[in-house]
Amino acid sequence: MKVVGIIGSPRKGGASARVFSVFASELKALDPNADVEQICLADMRMLQCTGCDACLKGECPLDKDDDYPKMVEKLVAADAIVVASPVYFFNVPGLLKTFIDRSRRMKMNRNMLKNKWFGTIVASGLRNGGAESVTSLLLVWALSQGMLPMSGLGNPVIESGLPITTLQKDKLKEFRKPGDEDEIADKAAKRLAERVVELVALVKR
Repeated sequence: MKVVGIIGSPRKGGASARVFSVFASELKALDPNADVEQICLADMRMLQCTGCDACLKGECPLDKDDDYPKMVEKLVAADAIVVASPVYFFNVPGLLKTFIDRSRRMKMNRNMLKNKWFGTIVASGLRNGGAESVTSLLLVWALSQGMLPMSGLGNPVIESGLPITTLQKDKLKEFRKPGDEDEIADKAAKRLAERVVELVALVKR
């Protein structure tokens, strides 16, 4: 099983990356043979889409000048893809939006990501700071690519199916640091790992 995580934050070591590490650790614990690879967009050279529409023919002239083709190769080889993103003003960071814009050529080139399992991990600064909006945006993107969105399955009363962490605690002026544990988000990330193992195994039978 090959799982690729896309870390969409321009800041390394942020909250979304931490929760992804919880997900990855649980996945490896459940399946020691799993190949979990992390793509940190902040480490990649990625040019912005210019809207030239060459991708309508399945091509992108920018591919020859940056690292995007390397990412495409890894994504196409994956059984499951998980995007970890912070919330930047109720949206994804510009870095991740560039990644999404450039992915159009994968769709136009016979849906290269079709039938990949897809999950999200989102981090927001405030409890009501737009995490649901970003989660929805990423799920819609996955659907447009023909991917298969999934969530974790735990206790339906107390556990969230979607890993969402927030820096704001219960009280108005109490905040956790990006590297601090978040019991609810971490549990959801582990449940997502369980679901990945389960669903990929169903397909590979």
